[in-house]
Amino acid sequence: MRELPRDILIEVMEDVIEDLHGHVHRVADLSVNLGLGLGLGSDDLDRLALAGVLHDVGKIHLDPGILGKPGPLSEDERELMRRHPELGFAMTRNRMDPKVAEAILYHHERYDGRGYPFGLAGDAIPVLSRIVLVADAFDAMTSVRAYQPALPVEYAVSEIRANSGTQFDPTVVGIFLELAAIDKLPLALSA
Repeated sequence: MRELPRDILIEVMEDVIEDLHGHVHRVADLSVNLGLGLGLGSDDLDRLALAGVLHDVGKIHLDPGILGKPGPLSEDERELMRRHPELGFAMTRNRMDPKVAEAILYHHERYDGRGYPFGLAGDAIPVLSRIVLVADAFDAMTSVRAYQPALPVEYAVSEIRANSGTQFDPTVVGIFLELAAIDKLPLALSA
């Protein structure tokens, strides 16, 4: 298995994804801290760091106009956007640790089974993916996006708390809330 240079992928991703550098590093940092709180070993922490950085790599195949669209996406655009986990998996599955590629593939699966691309639920979703989902959601809410301003940190924390057991793994949310309580959440400059 040949490893793709992470920095080259990030450079390509930066061409199409706004605030990519900040977003992926904040997701990676929070994912690793959540993994530490869950007691994961060093190999899984390394995988989380890489999966956090590369979770959106499939977006390089999408139209930048869709990625940066200021208003709501059309149904067709939303369907295209929902393909990025599978596209990222296809790019990484033969070049990286299989658990990293798997974390990319399943990072939009919801704990209640209403996520995508496969509708997996609960423990059927790999733990690394369940962790990246929480980190990604938090950063998405607290960062300026083309379609929304940065939301207050308190709002994002309350949303993650409220969606524990539905969108998010309750165990991961518990660790997230512990980090929030001690002010250890990586924040965008606008947060």
